Parts: sequence; structure tokens; C-alpha cells
Amino acid sequence: MKTIYIVAVVVAAALAVATAFQISSKPAGAYFIVDVHGERFTIHILDPEAIRLAEENLRGGNNLFPIGELARGDGGFNKPWSWHLKPETVRMVGASIELCDGLPSYVEDNLDDWLETVKVYCPWGGRVVARLS
Repeated sequence: MKTIYIVAVVVAAALAVATAFQISSKPAGAYFIVDVHGERFTIHILDPEAIRLAEENLRGGNNLFPIGELARGDGGFNKPWSWHLKPETVRMVGASIELCDGLPSYVEDNLDDWLETVKVYCPWGGRVVARLS
């Protein structure tokens, strides 16, 4: 009987640790889908004010668009693209230089130039169309 009790306690402790790890390892912030003239990409925002403005944009409450520093790889959230915006740099803005404007597919097709020269992405026509849970 003691063996069963000990096994039950060990299993319960392991489950508690696993659950705590899952909760603490979940990335902070919020994920949003952005539509740019029919093409979509996903952003991960960490800044609380940028999250608020993205939610407002989703509801049609502002005409802001995302801007952020580009990085290689999908970041674990921006498939099928081979790039993403670094979450700690994403903001919602009303104006930016034209150099960083374009379609997601244009960034993809010219990724080396975007990463080495432009370095940021700011799709002027980008609008938040969904928040991911």
C-alpha cells in the first residue's frame, strides 16, 4: 500500500511541475493576424500599449499599422513566411517611411535585401483582422 501511495505522490508532483512549467514557459503578449491587401502574416506583440492599439485596430477604432524589426525564420508563429517581426520591437503606428512598406510576399521574395538594408517592415495597408488565443 505504501508503494502505491508513494507512486501517486510522485506522479502528482511531476504533473504539478509540468503544469507550472507550461504556464511559465508560455510566451507573454498577444498574437494577431494582419491583412495587407489580401496577404496575411502573424505578429507577436509584447508591448501592452501596442497590444491595446492592435485590439482597437481590430475593432475598426484606428487606422494604425504594425511596424517592427525583421528577423529570419518564422519565429514559431509566422508560417508560411521565412521571416517574422521581432516581438519586442512591434508597435502600431500611423506613419512611417515608405521604404519599409510592401506586401508580405515581396518581403519573402527579397528577404536578404530586407534584412540587410531595410531592416524593418511597416505595411501601410496592414490591418489587424484577428487575435489568436
